Amino acid sequence: MADRKPRRRLVHAAYGAAIGFVIALAAGRSGLIAWLAEMPVEDMASTALAVLLLSLGLFALIAASSSALYRRMAENYQEGDPLDAGVLRYLRMNGAALLLGAALLLVPPLAVRFGFTGDAAIPVAIGIAALLALQTWLSARIRRGSDELNRAALAEASIASFWLLQFGLFGWAALARLGLVANVSLWTLMTISGAIYLAVSIVVALRRGMFA
Repeated sequence: MADRKPRRRLVHAAYGAAIGFVIALAAGRSGLIAWLAEMPVEDMASTALAVLLLSLGLFALIAASSSALYRRMAENYQEGDPLDAGVLRYLRMNGAALLLGAALLLVPPLAVRFGFTGDAAIPVAIGIAALLALQTWLSARIRRGSDELNRAALAEASIASFWLLQFGLFGWAALARLGLVANVSLWTLMTISGAIYLAVSIVVALRRGMFA
């Protein structure tokens, strides 16, 4: 049987391009892009990262919504291979974790944008704490339910991200202390660390041939 991976990748790319075009067109006509452009650069960056996580999470949930759909969308699935229900459950949990990560990145800048600061931000902070606790619990479940390959990939991504962030943050902190670069906010550092971990995780998954 001919390799179906190139065809599936082209189909995925076409779907993504079409959906992205529709979303961008709707955002432009509704004034959303202009509204987002008024936000600080660090908030625009975290919002962009949140949109990426949201897209990945929705893709995972859609792929895991049924066995038939997963078989059509998964690159690594071969006709006739058995499909364990645990695979779909694991994919759904990962999709939910990505959506929670997107929410955690979206809520703080949007809350500030809508004027929730000071005492008015206390309910928002409580909500963020609840989302963070839920994501932590879900991440622990994902790790416990992972097979050996996934655990190795998680460990590799975590270690690589740690050393990259340690090197990068120390270098920037040293240069900032010397007055050669500007200081950055904790929110900027959080956004950068999230982006690096996501990028490293994708590279690790590609190297190990783990993408569905």
